[in-house]
Amino acid sequence: MKDSIVKRFIFVMCLLSSVVQAIPMSSCEISDFKTESVHAITVSACEVSDSMASPKSVTSVMHAIQIFDANEFDKLTAYLKTLPLLIHEEALTVLARRAGNFENMTPEREKFLVKLSHQQPQYLVKSQGDGYWVTIPAFNFAGEARWVLNHWEVKLLQDEVRRLLGYNELSLSTWLSFTSSDYPLRRDALVGMISQMTSINVEKLVTLYLADKNMVWTPDNAVLGALAYKTGDPALYNLLWRRRTDSHSLKQLQLLNMPPVTEDKISQMIAASMNPLLRNIATRQLAGLRPLPDDVKAFLLKQLSDRQRGKGIAEMIAKKGHAQWLEDMLESTTGVTHRNIEKGLDLAAG
Repeated sequence: MKDSIVKRFIFVMCLLSSVVQAIPMSSCEISDFKTESVHAITVSACEVSDSMASPKSVTSVMHAIQIFDANEFDKLTAYLKTLPLLIHEEALTVLARRAGNFENMTPEREKFLVKLSHQQPQYLVKSQGDGYWVTIPAFNFAGEARWVLNHWEVKLLQDEVRRLLGYNELSLSTWLSFTSSDYPLRRDALVGMISQMTSINVEKLVTLYLADKNMVWTPDNAVLGALAYKTGDPALYNLLWRRRTDSHSLKQLQLLNMPPVTEDKISQMIAASMNPLLRNIATRQLAGLRPLPDDVKAFLLKQLSDRQRGKGIAEMIAKKGHAQWLEDMLESTTGVTHRNIEKGLDLAAG
């Protein structure tokens, strides 16, 4: 039993390692299940693992889980107040994570999580990194609660999209509400569900997107990129390449380079090169194909004729392993293209 609990603690500590900040403490009373002391308490990892392995901790946490599952939160609040503070914070962490089972979410659980998310863990663990020390909560129950609440809200938003879509009442630009503070959450909820949608619902969403003139004002390309990736629709990709470049359009271009690289993907990489900010990346991806398809050769040959970029492109193509193809092209090219190939081969040779 002790070994399994120690392993559980190690897992929790790894999960919480991203929270590398000291937590300022105050005597605020935000909820019924509050921490009383004013000052943070620093303990060692061994002290925490020993506490978790103790029979009292195991019994206390299990009893808290039983009350939590019964949805008796007044009783739970009273019980948690009787626990030693370290076990109290361990129990809160376990309960917050348990609330991640959304099938059993209730208004009382949600209220519990909201209160929990505003509290500050009092027990801290100090550990040494590579030449520095970091302090993290022994039990980051507030962070766990915020994570669950965030994902719960995403689920509610996705349920709302499904309902509106089912009743043909969804207006994408209105629902996304570009200028609202929760736009990123709404966008991520929609993008997250696109990959799991049926083809019928995806087609509905594409139709709505293309018909909604206000979608031109969307702050980013996340939804368009997700729809293009899901459908492979050239019209959506072409719209994506014409929009202002951001991390989402770049991501979709890079995904086109993932095996297997089909003719459709090659066509879209060539199309993406029309965007000045994506041109170099698209060209580099195409030059990395082995062997080079004929349409890629034709595309690269056109790039090699560019007075400004041709020499650098020739060098890049050679370094991608296609020096022999460039040498073959020397026999059939003239003028700027020929000179660019010669200079590029010289630069690649060092």
